[in-house]
Amino acid sequence: MPGPVLQGLIALAIYVVVYLVAFGQALVSHLSVPAVGQNEVDPNFYIWAWRWWTYAVSHWTNPLYSYQIGAPAGYNLAWATTSPSIALFMAPITATLGPVVSFNLTLLLAPPTAAWATFVAARRLTGRFWASLPAGCVFGFNVYTLDHNVSGQPNLTVTLLLPLLLYLVVRWWDGSLGRIGYVIWMMVAIALEFYTFVEAFAELSLIWAFGLVIGFALARRAQRGKVVRLAVLTVISYVGALVLAAPYLLYALKHYPTTLTRQLPQFSLDLSGLVLPRADRLLGMKWWAAAAEHDMAATTYLGIPLLVILVLLVVTSWRSRLVWLLAAGFVVTIALAAGPNLIIDGKQLAVLPWSGIWSLPIFKSAEPVRFVDFAYLALAVVMALWLSALSRNCLVLAGRWLLGLLALAVMFADLPTFAEVVVPSPHHPSWKQAYPALGLPVEIPSFFAASTYRNYLKPGEIVVIVSHRGNAGMLFQATTDFYFRIDGGFINASLSTPAAIPKQVEDMSYPNPVREQQFEDYVRASGIGAIIVEQAWSEKWMYNFADVGMKGISVGGVTLYDTSTMKPLPIKQAGSASSHRG
Repeated sequence: MPGPVLQGLIALAIYVVVYLVAFGQALVSHLSVPAVGQNEVDPNFYIWAWRWWTYAVSHWTNPLYSYQIGAPAGYNLAWATTSPSIALFMAPITATLGPVVSFNLTLLLAPPTAAWATFVAARRLTGRFWASLPAGCVFGFNVYTLDHNVSGQPNLTVTLLLPLLLYLVVRWWDGSLGRIGYVIWMMVAIALEFYTFVEAFAELSLIWAFGLVIGFALARRAQRGKVVRLAVLTVISYVGALVLAAPYLLYALKHYPTTLTRQLPQFSLDLSGLVLPRADRLLGMKWWAAAAEHDMAATTYLGIPLLVILVLLVVTSWRSRLVWLLAAGFVVTIALAAGPNLIIDGKQLAVLPWSGIWSLPIFKSAEPVRFVDFAYLALAVVMALWLSALSRNCLVLAGRWLLGLLALAVMFADLPTFAEVVVPSPHHPSWKQAYPALGLPVEIPSFFAASTYRNYLKPGEIVVIVSHRGNAGMLFQATTDFYFRIDGGFINASLSTPAAIPKQVEDMSYPNPVREQQFEDYVRASGIGAIIVEQAWSEKWMYNFADVGMKGISVGGVTLYDTSTMKPLPIKQAGSASSHRG
């Protein structure tokens, strides 16, 4: 094989082709439309975030507080995952091709680049191209990453920085990277991870602490001083990273919301999910079905062969301190992913000794199960070490590769694809409910896409957008480059409602005199200029606004209700109801 740089480029090309062919074809063919998770709220939030950061920077406005959503008061974005590092990196594409294309490209590139970064680290550690190639698949194409990717959550899938941090450690340890270079590159990488996802930064910091302690305990006496020097340099890097992150960090801590909490059983690792694939991938083993139906079983599957490789590597390489470090690190990450309680087969069996971690300020708003991503990284390196071991016995060597390929096959058999969320699939029986109008991803109404809104709305006017498309208001606002403001919008589960529209508007689904009066008072007090209903995702209740005197006009795939035509409601007898009750 050629030199390491060209090997890296070859590996990246392989990963991109494999991902696009095996998992991303459906999204590639719908690159310019909001095709992913339109019945959910997260994807359109990130489309909005990709546009928001370029808008905020170019307009010299505070990017951590937006008056464009939740108008007129606005929303604090410090504890919403807007991923500025990714948004700004994709800014040239966002500016030229729009936020939808930019977001879809992010989803298509995230897993291959994570696989490539893992390959780079494994290749540096083992010196073997072919052994490192499957290792990249373990981290870049695991079920945790791909499940969140097809759900439109790039904050959880743009993870290439984690293996690159490992690469820096390996370079420093083998002496090819000096102290200054290590500190600078590690500082930049840690700061970028902070700006990618604050929760992942906190998890990374905890893993660093455990890793250094375990490394010191396992190191031979002659190497413990080197581990201490690594710890000192890493602390210096962290100090520098916190300086780079200070503008965001200080603002976030100053505006810490007391409502943030995620410590619920569904956000912790169910240990049965490590060996149980999705319920529809059990190959007829119905006796596993009940356990496999738990939510976390869909995002934490490792497969038995991969765990067997870990055990066999420990047994066959028991003298290797690196192998023991990886094994111990894997156990620690799984223990942290379990959260405050031991959960097996959906049952909470005991409170874990380290449950107090999840009461700390940042960690109480974190989802423990997300630590499983670090477990995949440990197993990726384990895979590389397992396949790179040389043997004069051809049968032993063939056995290693057969087990390694089996582990990949078992893992790949459980992976989701964009075809399951972009086009009809038997794996998603509710798909027709998600896309009721066209049977294909619903394009943005021409009212917004063709700039028709400029004929009906004033710049900066506050509107409410009603649709069963998830977070439709933020999507449409992003495509117009913030021509209008919206009341509502979803930024996260702790700080906003999944409905993404104000409660007074949502209450119009079951109107009565009291709710209609509250709606009228809300419209006048908030300065709402129009209510806009997306026709492709509408249902009967969304036309109840006519009952309060607003005149509607259908144009460009929406029905627009002008609030200036709303007349004071007549006094009604208690108990009377609207003729358009939802």
